[in-house]
Amino acid sequence: MSKDSRKGGKFTGNHTTLIPAAAIMCDIAAACPSVTKITPGFLKAGLKSVGGQRRVKIIDKGSGAILLSIRDNASHQEVHVYTSNKQAAKLAIARGARNGGLGIAFGESNSPPL
Repeated sequence: MSKDSRKGGKFTGNHTTLIPAAAIMCDIAAACPSVTKITPGFLKAGLKSVGGQRRVKIIDKGSGAILLSIRDNASHQEVHVYTSNKQAAKLAIARGARNGGLGIAFGESNSPPL
């Protein structure tokens, strides 16, 4: 599995390695002016293949936080995005995901991951 890494600027936390689909989404989020901080989470690798279908679930976590639940072909990663304008950030992230060829879903804070 190819992995990318991001650190510095808007990126925080100890887990800087990203799955390919998460790298795309983090770059999109980092380019959004209203995003203040991006925190990648743990990787879950070796999952059952989904036939190459990459997708992201955009979940509103309240008080300026958005959770991106990102599923690549055989891996999963969650990324927390903190923003000063959630609507603008969600719109920019959704457009970027669509343009990057990722499937998009919106969820509630209590919905299960992809």
